[in-house]
Amino acid sequence: MLPTRTIRRRLIGTLFAGSGINRIGFLLALTVASLAAQDMLGSALWAGLPAAVGVAGMALATTPMSAYMARRGRRAGMVAGQTIAVAGALVAAVAVYTGLFLVLIVGFFLFGAGNSSDRLARYAAAEVVSPERRGSAIALVVWAGTVGSVIGPSLLEPAQRFGIAVGVTGLAGPYLGTAIAFALAGILIAVLLRPDPLEFAAEEQAKADSVPMRVSALLRIPKFRFAIVALVAGQVVMVLIMTMTPIYIRSAGQSLGIVGLVISAHTLGMFALSPITGWLADRLGRIQVVLGGDALLLIAGVLAAFAAGSDRVLLVGSLFLLGLGWNFGFVAGSALVIEDVAPGARLRAQGVADAFVWMSGAVATVASGFLLAAGGYAALSLVGAALALVPPLVLVRMRRAAASVQPVA
Repeated sequence: MLPTRTIRRRLIGTLFAGSGINRIGFLLALTVASLAAQDMLGSALWAGLPAAVGVAGMALATTPMSAYMARRGRRAGMVAGQTIAVAGALVAAVAVYTGLFLVLIVGFFLFGAGNSSDRLARYAAAEVVSPERRGSAIALVVWAGTVGSVIGPSLLEPAQRFGIAVGVTGLAGPYLGTAIAFALAGILIAVLLRPDPLEFAAEEQAKADSVPMRVSALLRIPKFRFAIVALVAGQVVMVLIMTMTPIYIRSAGQSLGIVGLVISAHTLGMFALSPITGWLADRLGRIQVVLGGDALLLIAGVLAAFAAGSDRVLLVGSLFLLGLGWNFGFVAGSALVIEDVAPGARLRAQGVADAFVWMSGAVATVASGFLLAAGGYAALSLVGAALALVPPLVLVRMRRAAASVQPVA
């Protein structure tokens, strides 16, 4: 049974606000992660490691977080996640202040593990709407990232000054701001996310015992399998290029403010047009929107390969398209995850999908540093562009294999 219109609006509005505040803190921390690591290590080779560990923490925590939410509800899981993320941000601040790289790694693992709960918020929104509107509901919560994309990077220099003012190093300031943002998001969810969105899926979830829960069973569902490919490819391409962009810009003598400008454009692409993406996914088809996103990722990678570190216009344009291509794949792919999955298996499917996504992102984050060191930013960007071709090629192969039985779409 679905909630009334008033309750539905309040729940989705709360998810939107909580995720928006979370993303402010998330982007503050992530934007300076590679810079802090480079300062500690004196090299860009392993500069992507803290962010990679954070994404790995997110991947490892996603399945247990999904299971915890299934037992205790979305609200309890999201509050617990924000609490863990606050602890991670504070540990990272201490690490930057003391210059202890291993402590930074611990902080980012907690940071990522806690944020796994916020990334599951998009599915909570899908639980309070009818099936034909799930793409739009997911997109609306993803759209909350626009708040972070505009506000988060713009707070980099003020946060740096704040860190210096309170007696810590400048790059520790953003992590203090991150902790505050996560705490505010947790309080908001605890107070306003009532009733729990999972209550409205209880009737469908009651069928869980009759549904196979093994990963192998889920991967036999064609649309679920393609959704995993689409989500993973989009995440890998985006992370490969985005993670090393701040280092590339700073190596050209640009300021932290320019880094923030380019990352703001990128994250605007990731989130700002989400309502339109959701509308397109619900009306044109989710697979078609995924393929459109892959085309944008390909173009973005090629443009980034030709951008100089001081070329603000080309970097802003390419990073915006990179974010937009990711958005198409993420919104439409997330809707595909549960499209053909039986109701009782959806929480399991969500956890499995996100675990694949975040673990692949962790690998891509580490690989980005090595690719930058080995071939430079242009080569790194072209590798990303080539990987954008994977989902279309996989789809062609799947459709040929299934042509005599049942097409994927």
